[in-house]
Amino acid sequence: MLGDVIKDIRAAEQKAEEIKQQAQAEARRIIREAEIRAAEIVEKSVAAAEAEGRQQLAAVETDSDSITASIRERTAAEIEQLVAAARDKQEAAITMVMERIVKYYEHSKNE
Repeated sequence: MLGDVIKDIRAAEQKAEEIKQQAQAEARRIIREAEIRAAEIVEKSVAAAEAEGRQQLAAVETDSDSITASIRERTAAEIEQLVAAARDKQEAAITMVMERIVKYYEHSKNE
């Protein structure tokens, strides 16, 4: 009878050890699956963030192109105005110099 009890205890201990090992193996499997899922989620998140970043960059580039285009147009118009004003002043300066030369020439002729 005592032998049967010891046998039952050993069988129960062995069964408990098997259950413990199975539980540990199952826990390792669950952890591996969780790590794989986490890696997939991170990879998808990174890809999504990169895509969103590219879209935002493209939008900013488009905005900056439209802003700089209007600035270029205004600058070109201002340059044209400045060149025209410079030409007008150049014409006036040439006329003034010519008048002075003619007056000086006439003045020196009369002397």
